[in-house]
Amino acid sequence: MRMQFWKDTLDKIYAGNPPQQPIALALTEALKTTNMSAIWMKRIINERTSNLDDHQFMTIKDMESYSENTQSSLLYLQLESLGVKDVNADHVISHLGKMIGISTFLRALPFHVSQKRLVLPAEITAKYDISQENVIRGNIEGMEDAVYDVATAAYDQLLTARSLLKSVPPEAFPVILAAIPHVKYLESLEKVNFNAFDHKLLKKDWKLPLTLWKAYRSQTI
Repeated sequence: MRMQFWKDTLDKIYAGNPPQQPIALALTEALKTTNMSAIWMKRIINERTSNLDDHQFMTIKDMESYSENTQSSLLYLQLESLGVKDVNADHVISHLGKMIGISTFLRALPFHVSQKRLVLPAEITAKYDISQENVIRGNIEGMEDAVYDVATAAYDQLLTARSLLKSVPPEAFPVILAAIPHVKYLESLEKVNFNAFDHKLLKKDWKLPLTLWKAYRSQTI
């Protein structure tokens, strides 16, 4: 029901008749100066509609697909808001969105487990003989290996994006910077031996603003 509300709201906004609702009015105002496409917003809504219960993914490819349809779509919208139309930027954003989505699931793993959900792909949990029931009871034996495999998939997406950065126009880099906090999380996860439940991962990174500034200056991530 709530997703249908947003679909209807988008249709009304792009028809020039926005509902008197704060987000709808803000988006309408933004569209006066940008050319953000409704397709990306509907893509996010459709993907969330099919995954409202946060069910377990069957494969890492499924997790990547979900991330592409949600996180990458958000980044495409940001590129459009900056007026950037570049196939190389789109390619980088596609990979970064997948990385961001996967790392977000890893970061949220303790929360999902507390809600009796296991979002790691079934192909990975089966590989390490991890059952949802045991994890919910607090038995996380083998979890580090499973997290390592999933984190590796995220890192592979990051490496691909990095290999393409030189072909991306500088105007797109403010959007690409969205990847930095997730890169730092993956680095922190490696330092705690891929224990996603380690309390060190909850510490705020006070160096993040400086890291973002350096990344922008060097055009690297």
